[in-house]
Amino acid sequence: MLSTNVVNNLPPGSPSKSLLETYPAEQYHDTINYLFGLQRFGIKLGLETMRLMLRAFGNPHHNFRSVHIAGSNGKGSVAAFVTTILRTAGYRTGLYTSPHLSDFSERIRISGKSIAWDDVVQLTRRIRSKQHEVAADNGLAERSSCVTAMTFFEFTTLMAFLHFVQKQVDLAVVEAGMGGRLDATNVLTPVVSAITTITGEHRQFLGKTLAEIAREKAAILKPDGVVITGATQPQVLAAIRSRAKETRNTMYCLGKDIRVARTGEAIFDYRGIFSFYHQLRISMMGEYQVTNAALAVGIIEILRTCGYDIPGEAVREGLRNTKWPGRMEIVNHQPLVLLDGAHNLDAVKQLAKELKTSLRYRRLCVVIGIMKDKPIRAMLRRIVPLADHVILTRPRLERAASLSALFKVAREFASTMEIVDDVKEAVRKALSWANQDDLVCVTGSLFTVGEARELFYDRVDV
Repeated sequence: MLSTNVVNNLPPGSPSKSLLETYPAEQYHDTINYLFGLQRFGIKLGLETMRLMLRAFGNPHHNFRSVHIAGSNGKGSVAAFVTTILRTAGYRTGLYTSPHLSDFSERIRISGKSIAWDDVVQLTRRIRSKQHEVAADNGLAERSSCVTAMTFFEFTTLMAFLHFVQKQVDLAVVEAGMGGRLDATNVLTPVVSAITTITGEHRQFLGKTLAEIAREKAAILKPDGVVITGATQPQVLAAIRSRAKETRNTMYCLGKDIRVARTGEAIFDYRGIFSFYHQLRISMMGEYQVTNAALAVGIIEILRTCGYDIPGEAVREGLRNTKWPGRMEIVNHQPLVLLDGAHNLDAVKQLAKELKTSLRYRRLCVVIGIMKDKPIRAMLRRIVPLADHVILTRPRLERAASLSALFKVAREFASTMEIVDDVKEAVRKALSWANQDDLVCVTGSLFTVGEARELFYDRVDV
């Protein structure tokens, strides 16, 4: 049944209006406005500001152990599998991922629970106060472009690290942002590093070839560590292997050191580095989630060698109970409504494969909104021809592609199409178009999926 929650006049990532009305203070709303205002600083690749601010706080990232995950697709799912297994084994976990679906607080979790709004407010105040101190100490108080001007991602990464120390986590699982080498999270010295699949995304920042992008992402490897990768392309593996050799990392590869045999839908046998598991089961849809689950079990194997007591039953139960909203997530039946935040070409290819092979329906309606820095033509060409009806939409984000830009491309591939500016209204239109045995698929971006999801749930549970 649809939720009656409608968000009005709030910035992207704000809590729902109904939640704000029950919250005793408006400071969280103001804080979210401030945080998203930091996006005016754009993407700033480099670690100078991050290291300066971390030193000012006594280097909190040295006070917890971590798993660091980089890659193009699957980072969040792998992180979710790892943290759920660890929680099942009794460990207190921290989780830092991006972006969120419905509320900013989803980015930072302690043992599966989102950071409290009050903690977001207090930590923001602490960081802003420290910025002023650092600027004054360095004679920079009058310079608006001083080195302490943090980007949105730098600020939220620092917030996560401070929160992990406050909550005394046993292990933090941290998802890298866009890259690796100059990513704000790359100050960590993790117990184990992981690199998921690599695609040709963000070429303007990371490099023109897969090998160059892989080198940027493999730069998260620290001396004398361990790295596990799910990448398969020869040029990508060569780049990761080169970095592993340079940093004296032990490297394990999915398909070589870790092997998976699917024995049923979402069921697989796992033969890993040290362990064998028969008939592991996951609840998440998508063939690629088996690969992500196997990568997570490989990480767990390494953690065991580092003193973590993680029984086999915790692995089984953790995999079975892992949820990661917005990724091949069914939120309604009759008609079937599928949310999948496929945000780049490889992810759209995976979604198209699942639509053709894993789901049963009579007609398909695709609701799609894409970010303007993505390969729009290639993404639309993969997904639009599968649809009986297409609704183009745009999430409330400056980065979102304009409807006119989407229309110019989509009209080449669509049989019937309409434009609806508001994501929720677009989903309502799709539901009114669909019969009980049809499928509505909302995709193109996690931001699009996040806004659509608010029609069905008030919050995200993991």
